[in-house]
Amino acid sequence: MKRRLEDRETLFASKQRRLAGNLEASAQGQQFQRLEVEDALSYLDQVKLQFGNQPQVYNDFLDIMKEFKSQSIDTPGVISRVSQLFKAHPDLIVGFNTFLPRGYKIEVQKPVAG
Repeated sequence: MKRRLEDRETLFASKQRRLAGNLEASAQGQQFQRLEVEDALSYLDQVKLQFGNQPQVYNDFLDIMKEFKSQSIDTPGVISRVSQLFKAHPDLIVGFNTFLPRGYKIEVQKPVAG
């Protein structure tokens, strides 16, 4: 049982590093801001931590990033989908700006006090 858990953790870490590398490669390939793999891994860790009890949200995010990398969706599409997925987590939305090309920025509306 312990061995299986270690295998799953190793597989997850490998997938996470590969996705981080893909994020960095996508960013560089599309003339995005220069990203470090560590930045991408850190952001993925934040998402995973935030949605630890909702693995489907994390998986949905990974799917969005895969579609973005393969150019199945464009920048406005990824902005829309990430904003919707993380709508209750403005810190994650703002943090995603790191992965957007110059000229794109997600601004989070602050709730009106009433």
